[in-house]
Amino acid sequence: MLNAARYRISQVGSFLAARRLPPDDGPAAEVLPVDLLALFRQMPPEDRRHALRVLADLRSRGAVAPELLQAGLLHDLGKAGAGVGLIHRVARVVLRRRVPPLWRWLIACPTGWRRPFWVVAHHPERGAVWVETAGAAPEVAALVRHHEQRAPAEWSGTPLAGWHAELAWADARS
Repeated sequence: MLNAARYRISQVGSFLAARRLPPDDGPAAEVLPVDLLALFRQMPPEDRRHALRVLADLRSRGAVAPELLQAGLLHDLGKAGAGVGLIHRVARVVLRRRVPPLWRWLIACPTGWRRPFWVVAHHPERGAVWVETAGAAPEVAALVRHHEQRAPAEWSGTPLAGWHAELAWADARS
């Protein structure tokens, strides 16, 4: 419990630091084609900073597959442009676990003041659609779409299954 609290506090600190000092997008420019880099740059600074940590963690474990590295950078893209702030992120962590009926009510409406909550809950699908539209490889879109779920059974024995596990590890770590 104490480790989880420390982790969440460090996330808040990182969120606030990203607002003051946006991250260097250079590593993303090395991995993403121009159209996907443009999407990456639409993400808020805190999500770009998180994505760059995910990229670094994936690389530290020897990941080189462009599909995995691109998905690592774009997995939270679906939160962009929706006014998702710290309160929405904290609410997700706390309410989803502690008060699920309230969380379900907050995410049930894609318009109005509840929209950012809805976006936080549905960002994997939103992001997957955006990367597909921008011409990403189908594997990138699939990883973005499923990054918060168990890997689909049909991925068993394919590179997608391993990439999914690596992305889940790096996302949870960062």
